[in-house]
Amino acid sequence: MSARIEERAEVVENVHGFAADIRVGTVVHADRRMSAMRLQIDFGPGIGLRHAHARLASHYDARVLTGRQLCAVVNVRGLGTSRDEVLVLGMKNHAGEMVLIRPDQSVADGGRLF
Repeated sequence: MSARIEERAEVVENVHGFAADIRVGTVVHADRRMSAMRLQIDFGPGIGLRHAHARLASHYDARVLTGRQLCAVVNVRGLGTSRDEVLVLGMKNHAGEMVLIRPDQSVADGGRLF
């Protein structure tokens, strides 16, 4: 049985004006902070290490996250009260928990989604 899909978002008319820079990075350190994980993510040369919080604590263990690749928007700053440097991308699973969006094969850190 499939979960109810939320309504579609607003249509982007000019994809060339779409400014989200989505890159792949590897989690080099993760530690639990209440319901969230504080992540240090390596996006490779040119971008380097960035920090983010993500509500992953109910579904992921910090040891499992370390070494795992994920996708994040890297051209955002100061999100919320945590001053995150990137926005980690995820979706809700059938239980309503956040699961990571990530490549199904290992790719170079800093690789851009196209």
